[in-house]
Amino acid sequence: MIEDIDLMLRFQNGDESCFEALVERHKQRVFNITYRYLGNAHDAEDVAQQVFINIYNARASYKPTAQFTTWLYTVCKNTCLKTFRKKRFSTVSIDEDVEMDENSAPVQLPDPKAMTPLDNALGREQEAVVKEAIESLPGNQKMVVILYKYEELSYEKIAEVTGLSVKAVKSSLHRARVSLKEKLAGYFDK
Repeated sequence: MIEDIDLMLRFQNGDESCFEALVERHKQRVFNITYRYLGNAHDAEDVAQQVFINIYNARASYKPTAQFTTWLYTVCKNTCLKTFRKKRFSTVSIDEDVEMDENSAPVQLPDPKAMTPLDNALGREQEAVVKEAIESLPGNQKMVVILYKYEELSYEKIAEVTGLSVKAVKSSLHRARVSLKEKLAGYFDK
């Protein structure tokens, strides 16, 4: 399998099929991030497409100094933040069921568990409360939590993506955890 960096370098040299391969390889990841950040599938699809347009247009400036996915996450983060600032999207649960047409990227759905209906209802309620709390975080804290929790990136990788220092990433994540603990204290202390 050809590495992402090699595909991007070939694309820089004019091989359009390499760009198509990168899009195919990363479209679900980009959609998941944009959906989690923006909160609805329609806007997430538009922004995910914009991410790849931005990559296409910025191909000449790409330098293989880090993993391709680090650059991809950075472009994705910047596009989400720019779009969010422009449109001030309303947020919804990141696990909301969304109907999509056959050409759309599929929404990542939670793995169903064999539980009782009551367990399912309580689990969904808890997830909804936690997701709502995450969505209420300020932009950078929200992005750091998404990259850390859902994309499972290291502090160092998040620092590269966000342009923050590792210390600032840890601090932002800590502030997000404190904020989430405060917001969720009443719910989970019951």
